[in-house]
Amino acid sequence: MQLKTIDKALYRKRLNRVIAAVIIVLMVLSLGVSTLLIQLFGEPGGSNFTLNLMGVVMGAIVVGGALRRFRMHPYMTEVLYVWQLKQELNRIYRKSAKIKAAAETNNLKALTIMNYNLKACAQLYELDDNDLTLSDLKLEIKALDRKIADLGLTINTDDYHKELLNELD
Repeated sequence: MQLKTIDKALYRKRLNRVIAAVIIVLMVLSLGVSTLLIQLFGEPGGSNFTLNLMGVVMGAIVVGGALRRFRMHPYMTEVLYVWQLKQELNRIYRKSAKIKAAAETNNLKALTIMNYNLKACAQLYELDDNDLTLSDLKLEIKALDRKIADLGLTINTDDYHKELLNELD
């Protein structure tokens, strides 16, 4: 997955709208389906927990299906990109111990993965306004860039592909 330039304001605006729409639709569907199920099958004064749960599950299925169907819509481009970026960073995180160990031995694949990981995290932190750890992350990026330069290597984020994670094993 390649890093892309994302308009932060547009991303935040669209993400907030998608989140609001999901919450509203999930709430309306869950309550509506639960109410309908209780009217049809509920017991007055009895516990209708199962029917309420079924309403929530049905609402979640509909919302999930709608998100899946519309994920390729141009409106969702930035939101989908960040979601996919987070998935890629999670894949890298799961192998971070091996990556760090290999990077200590100046393994090119590990350095490429680390470079991508750090720069992708920085982009993600900036998009999500996570300023608490951004300064520490920028120091890590500078240290890695210095190490790459000292080794006489040229590595950029476009060199990364997820198969590198499997090749590192």
